[in-house]
Amino acid sequence: MYILLLSGGSGKRLWPLSNDLNSKQFLRILEDADGHKQSMMERVFQQLEASGLADRTVITTTEAQLDAIEHQLGTKVSVIHEPSRRDTFPAIMLATSYLAERIDPTETIIVMPVDPYVDASFFQRFSALDAAVQAHPDALHLMGVEPLHPTSKYGYIIPESTSTMSPVQQFREKPSLETAVELIDQGALWNCGVFACRLDFLTERLNEQQVPVTYQALRTAYDSLEKTSFDYAVVEKTTNLFVHRYEGYWKDLGTWNTLTEEMPSSIHGNARLIHSTNTHIVNELQVPVLGIGLTDLIVSVSPDGVLVSSKKETPHLKDYLVDQELPPQFEWKRWGYATILHQQQLDDGRYAVTRRLHIQANHQISHHYHAQTDSTWSILQGQAEAIIDGKHQLLGPTSVVHIPREVPHTLKTLSDLIMIEIKYSIDWTEEDNYPLPISLGSN
Repeated sequence: MYILLLSGGSGKRLWPLSNDLNSKQFLRILEDADGHKQSMMERVFQQLEASGLADRTVITTTEAQLDAIEHQLGTKVSVIHEPSRRDTFPAIMLATSYLAERIDPTETIIVMPVDPYVDASFFQRFSALDAAVQAHPDALHLMGVEPLHPTSKYGYIIPESTSTMSPVQQFREKPSLETAVELIDQGALWNCGVFACRLDFLTERLNEQQVPVTYQALRTAYDSLEKTSFDYAVVEKTTNLFVHRYEGYWKDLGTWNTLTEEMPSSIHGNARLIHSTNTHIVNELQVPVLGIGLTDLIVSVSPDGVLVSSKKETPHLKDYLVDQELPPQFEWKRWGYATILHQQQLDDGRYAVTRRLHIQANHQISHHYHAQTDSTWSILQGQAEAIIDGKHQLLGPTSVVHIPREVPHTLKTLSDLIMIEIKYSIDWTEEDNYPLPISLGSN
């Protein structure tokens, strides 16, 4: 049995806290048993470790999220990154080609999202799923849970019986609210987003696409795969379906109203609430936020923006968002994280970008140069060994270093390092970045 975790979404319903680089599964807004902040992804992976399944887990994700995964889970996790973001069907097909070259085709594959909010009994059901898959190898197996209310956010499964494992009478992916009410009246379950089958069941679906099936060849031809969800492309077209009824706790923390229900406190960050009810403030900035006389609201403040909304409207937040030219203001890196403090276009057409970098001890940034960017580093805390234009330097608090364009540079931290970086460039993306062979040794 192998677990395939899907981690590709941006979680726009949790704007402004969630973006393409700091997606909802990476938000450290929950708490573990010891009261330490943890993300949805960290929570699920801890549960997989406790269930003895972590060593057989593979994560599929986008290239933009690789640093965040490495930062939160380390480097020992198996990760497949998609060449582009194309929904769950292409992602699962790419993972299928990867696994088909490494494991027995009769192995059970359990596919699930990386961020369900569940208890330990959820993962304990996987052994029963594995046994059912091996007993019915030509079928697709789903997990369903009793709906708490009608919603158009989830898929619905109508079982033929109320037994723990039942053939599926009907599957509907994200119906209208009116149809959801009708489905619940017929005994429908919410689809938990878990699909279990043998690996050769998935390879058959891949062969049907008439595309290259080896992993490297499929990566090259990835954009030729249909851009659609696994639900639409496979589940709705599969006649041999079983659903396994899960009676434990399950929740998708994909909107502000569901996330705040599981937050350990009504306040996250530098904030105060006075004479307020059923209101949450999530503040990722240092500036204080004060809420007085608020009812049924969510207030979220981050470098990407400010949200003030009634909780009942937050499920529709994605519909209100418009694309913006500015890049995400917060970004996880394999070595720590970066926050944009200020950015503007100057009169000469170039851009000035000021970032605060937090680099963990004993980590190294890549050895590289910029063709069109001048940089200045100002060290606030910690120490690092740097090589700039071939010259070794020891940097510490109050050190200021200027790095002209085309000058190779790198640094390796000796302790946790906080520094301010000012970039003067033709663009405010990081595309003007050219790697060189590593000089200080990698971490």
